[in-house]
Amino acid sequence: MKITTSLKEYIDEGKLVDFGVLNSLKLTSENSLRVTLARFVKKGEIYSPLKGLYVSKRVDPFWVATAIFPGYISLTSALHLHHLSDEYPFTIFVGSEKRKKLKLGNYEVHYFVAKSYEGMERDQYQLASIEKAIYDSLLHPELVGYPKIIKALHFAPIIAGKFITLCRNERNAFFQRLGYMLSILPERDEEKERLIKYCRKRTKANVYLQGRKTGRYVSEWKIIDNMGKEVLLSWWEQ
Repeated sequence: MKITTSLKEYIDEGKLVDFGVLNSLKLTSENSLRVTLARFVKKGEIYSPLKGLYVSKRVDPFWVATAIFPGYISLTSALHLHHLSDEYPFTIFVGSEKRKKLKLGNYEVHYFVAKSYEGMERDQYQLASIEKAIYDSLLHPELVGYPKIIKALHFAPIIAGKFITLCRNERNAFFQRLGYMLSILPERDEEKERLIKYCRKRTKANVYLQGRKTGRYVSEWKIIDNMGKEVLLSWWEQ
């Protein structure tokens, strides 16, 4: 069996293998191994997201993203997996203990610092629950965008109690923004009405929806909507 064939089969079987392990197989000299692996990567036959780390193309990229650095799939990636986003996630968002970006073939893996590890689901990898994915998105609107968050809120079968448990320690401004977004949904179920009721209790001082630009003041939520309902609900009009 050719050395190249043996290497590829080993990487496919191991899914994610470092150089030291491959070198320990003694299939060829260390220099020859480096050259061969570099050729594989250049041709796109395997991935190398980090120096000395090699990944099979046959492996689920979501699994790889959480195996490189421990974490969980969240934000728009999790929304897609929960069928709450139509966009295919070529950027894979992972909640972890660090901030980092890696290339994985056609994917970019974006690690962001997770505030907590509550609300996980586990199958082949750690995945944020629907409530957790939306909560994380509200904490990182710059990575998701408010229109996508509101669309997810509209279609998500949220359980109010679970959501409140996850975000109960957030500041009042968080709940004012959430309450306002829920209030403009085209349709709401009982769970979302329960969530709105809770958010009303947390409405205190004036806040901006995004940044500090001027906009329309909504007295019910003491919020300055500086994006506009047309933008926020653009997905509904399509």
